[in-house]
Formats: sequence, C-alpha cells, structure tokens
Amino acid sequence: MYKAGHGDEKLRQEILDWMKEKRDVTLKPEQIRCEGCRSSGEDNWSSDCKMMHCAKKKGLDYCFECKEFPCDLVNAFASDGAAHHKKTVENMKRAKAIGLSAWIAEQAEKGPTFCP
Repeated sequence: MYKAGHGDEKLRQEILDWMKEKRDVTLKPEQIRCEGCRSSGEDNWSSDCKMMHCAKKKGLDYCFECKEFPCDLVNAFASDGAAHHKKTVENMKRAKAIGLSAWIAEQAEKGPTFCP
C-alpha cells in the first residue's frame, strides 16, 4: 500500500481493481495512501491493521523483527487471495533474511517508486 501511494501506479491500479472485484468498493486513486506501519494510525491505510498493532504492542517497527515471524496472522494475510498482501509478506521475509538496509538498497536498485 505504501508503494502504491508513493508512485507505483501499476500496484495502485492492482489494489483499486482488487477492492472493486473482491470488496465491491470503488476508490479514487488518491485514497490509496499509507505512510507506513511506523506512522500514526491516522495516516495509515488501515488504522485497524492487526499486524501493525501487534508489532507496536511488542515494541517493534516491523513484523519481521518478531521472533515468531511469520506467525499465523501474517500467514493468513499473505494467503487471503490479494496479490499485494502476498507481495508485502514476501518483502518482509526478504528484509528479515538480508537485513533492512540491504533490502532498502535492493529496492533502490529496482528504481525509484516514491520520493522520501
């Protein structure tokens, strides 16, 4: 969601299409926004995100920092049929495997998708 709200137009369209097809909700492109799991709940796409609340409760910035990662909550999210949910968890697994700094560097090599 973060990348979709920060310049990844293909991903944004995928999310808009998924919301329409799976939830029968029509959103405007500008409604696809998120400032990340470390932001306040007000500027998060899903202020009721169970994974975000779990990580915050444990004092973690990211789910993948948890010794239980990937837990049932994360696995359910990844397998709910939304391609972008699966992609999110794959990204978290990669970040855990190589470290956050290396993962960020990999993302930068793929080309800019947002402006910090």
